[in-house]
Amino acid sequence: MDHTQVSWKEDNVIARLHNSVDNVTLAVGQALTNPTERSIQNAEDMIERANRSVKMALESRGNLEPISTLQEQLHQNIQKLNTLH
Repeated sequence: MDHTQVSWKEDNVIARLHNSVDNVTLAVGQALTNPTERSIQNAEDMIERANRSVKMALESRGNLEPISTLQEQLHQNIQKLNTLH
């Protein structure tokens, strides 16, 4: 197996997860600033996608440091959003 390809795939998985968590951070920020039903639903949708991304990253790459850090950021965003409920 080509190690360059494995490294690229690993970087790609982590980059997608990072983008997903960044999207959650933005959506949660919008929901906290302007707590409409739509903004809260958008944040919840982003969280759902990010949770799937975390799960896939953990399954494919294992519990690497960048993944666990992003998972913790996601968890913190979920807690912030829960303050609206």
